[in-house]
Amino acid sequence: MCKHPIFTLHALTVACCLYAGGAHASAMLGAYVDYDGWNTTTIDQLNAVTTKPLSVVNLFSGFDQDWTSLSVQATNIVSRHAAPMITWMPSQSARPDSNLLGEINNGQWNAYIDNWIAGLKNWQATYPADKRPTVLLRFAHEFNGNWYAWGNDPDGLKKAWRYLYTRFAEAGVTGVEWVWCANNVNVDSYNDITRYYPGDDVVDWTSLDGYNWGSNYSFTQWKGFAETFSAPYAKLVTNYPTKPILLAEVASAEPADVPNPLYGQNGNDSDAGQSKEAWVQDMYTRIMAEYPAIRAVSWFNTNKELSWALNGAGNTGLVAYNVVAANGYYSPVFTPLITAAPAPATPTDSNTTTNTKGGKSGGGGGKKTSTSTMTTLSVTESTRDTGLQRALAVSHMPVVVGEKLLEREAEGFRSLSQSALQALRKERVR
Repeated sequence: MCKHPIFTLHALTVACCLYAGGAHASAMLGAYVDYDGWNTTTIDQLNAVTTKPLSVVNLFSGFDQDWTSLSVQATNIVSRHAAPMITWMPSQSARPDSNLLGEINNGQWNAYIDNWIAGLKNWQATYPADKRPTVLLRFAHEFNGNWYAWGNDPDGLKKAWRYLYTRFAEAGVTGVEWVWCANNVNVDSYNDITRYYPGDDVVDWTSLDGYNWGSNYSFTQWKGFAETFSAPYAKLVTNYPTKPILLAEVASAEPADVPNPLYGQNGNDSDAGQSKEAWVQDMYTRIMAEYPAIRAVSWFNTNKELSWALNGAGNTGLVAYNVVAANGYYSPVFTPLITAAPAPATPTDSNTTTNTKGGKSGGGGGKKTSTSTMTTLSVTESTRDTGLQRALAVSHMPVVVGEKLLEREAEGFRSLSQSALQALRKERVR
C-alpha cells in the first residue's frame, strides 16, 4: 500500500518548487459543485477560497432535461469563465431502471436529440462568433459499473455513442468535446473498459472517475491516489495514446467519516488516523510528476455518500489544494481541445480509426465535404501533447499499484443491495 507522508505546509511547498522550474500549465482545474450550475453561488464560494478559479465545472443532466434548463446552467458556468462539462445521462426519472441505449439506437429519441442539438446551437449563437463557449459532453459515464441502467452494455454504448456523434456532426455542431468516462473499478461482466470504446474518431477525451472510500465499506480501505488511478490510467495511456485524460470525478473521504448505511456502507472507522490533506497533496503532486497525460482534473466538491468536499464545515484538504494548485502546472483557464468541426462518424462501431466522408460542413451551407478523421486528430495533436508520447518524453510511466484493492472493491460493489445501488446512482442535484 502507498503510504502518505505526514502533511506539512513546508513539505508541500518544497514539493511544488520541484516542478516550478520551466513548468508550463498542463492540467486544467475543475470541480463539481452543488446545484449543477443553477446559480453561481457555489461556484463563487469555491473560487473565493481557492488559489485559482475553476476552468471546468461539471453538471449532471438526464434525458428529462434539455436546453430549456441547460441554457441557464451553462450560462452561469460560462459567466464564471469556465467550460460546462455536461454529464449527459441516458435515463429518465420515471424509468430509472430502463436502459435507453437500445432506444437511442432504434431512433426512438431522435426528436429529443434533435431538439437538444438545436437548443445547444441556439445557446452558442447568443455569444459573439469568436467567443462561443466550448462544451464538454460526458455521455453515459461509468458505463463499466452496475449502478446505472446503461452499465454493462458495451455494444449498446458504442453504437449509441456513434449514433449521437453522427447526428451532431450532420447537424453542423461545433464547440463540443466528447468525453468517454469509465469508472476506475470494473464492476461489470467484462473487466475490460476497452470493450466499451467507440473509436478514436468519435472520442476527444478519455476519462476516469475514482474515489478513496476509506474504510467505510467492509470491502474498502484507505487508498492513495496511485492505488486509485495508476492501473486504469496505464490502461488508457497504453490503449489510447492520442487522447488526453480527464479526471471527471475524484475525491477522498474524510478520516472522520463513519459508514453511511444509506449507501450500504458497513465498514469501520479504522482510517481515523489518516489525513485528507496528505491525500490531496499526494494527488496533485503525483499528477505533475507521474501522470502527464492527465490534462484536466475535476474534484467532486460535495458531500454525498461521504464528505468529499474540500471546503465547508467538517471538510479538509483545502490548504493542500491551494498550495499545489498555485503551481504553474495547473491552469485556471479553459483551452479548447478542438479547433475544427468534427468529422462525421462512420456507421460502424469499429474501434479502428478510419476516414469518414459525406458529413455536412460546419460552414453553414450544408455542402457535403470529404473530411478525414486524421485531420481531426492532427488538430488535437497540434493543440495538446498526447498521452503516451508525453509519458515517454518524461521517460517513465507511473508504477501500477493497488490492483488487488480495486479487484476487492469491484467484488464488493457487485454484492451491494438494490437500495444501495439506487442511492449511488441518484442524481447529484441538490
